[in-house]
Amino acid sequence: MKEQYKIEFQNILLRGASLKNTEFIYGVVCFTGHDTKIMKNSSSARSKRSRIERMTNSQIVAVFIMQVCCCLFGAIFGTFWLSYNLEQVNDYLRVSDGQIPSGADWVFDALKRFGTWILIFTNTVPISLMVTLEVVKFIQAIFITWDWKIYDITKDMPTRVQSSNLNEELGQITHVFSDKTGTLTCNDM
Repeated sequence: MKEQYKIEFQNILLRGASLKNTEFIYGVVCFTGHDTKIMKNSSSARSKRSRIERMTNSQIVAVFIMQVCCCLFGAIFGTFWLSYNLEQVNDYLRVSDGQIPSGADWVFDALKRFGTWILIFTNTVPISLMVTLEVVKFIQAIFITWDWKIYDITKDMPTRVQSSNLNEELGQITHVFSDKTGTLTCNDM
């Protein structure tokens, strides 16, 4: 007669569990896939960027897209304008020998103009803004370590700033939670 065992809570190993000191095991895989409870509850780590950093990054991307659109418009419009007005401007611009560009010459001329417009508009993307924000965060971290009001007297330890990424979020704290028994906070707030 074969032995039969029920699958109960004591007999189930959850995903990620390891079994040691056993010679063999009989197992059944049940409820696998992305619809299982453990897979639905496991989520990827959240980004630890501040709200200001996310907003600044999205605005820089928007400015860059606007810059590319303006450069495309300027390159195409400039190439068309030059091809229609080449006879009038060739005397003082010395663009070519008087022939209107066509085909591959037109595309090459438009690409040159696009590169020129990109160089002209490079100062519209505020790269220095990101550098300035990082310097400000660094200086704020220095001031936090110098603050004597948050010095821990019982441990004789000053405040240490591990990361300066979340300095601007400190001013937006609205709630501080604590447990009633004091086990997590050691009754020390």
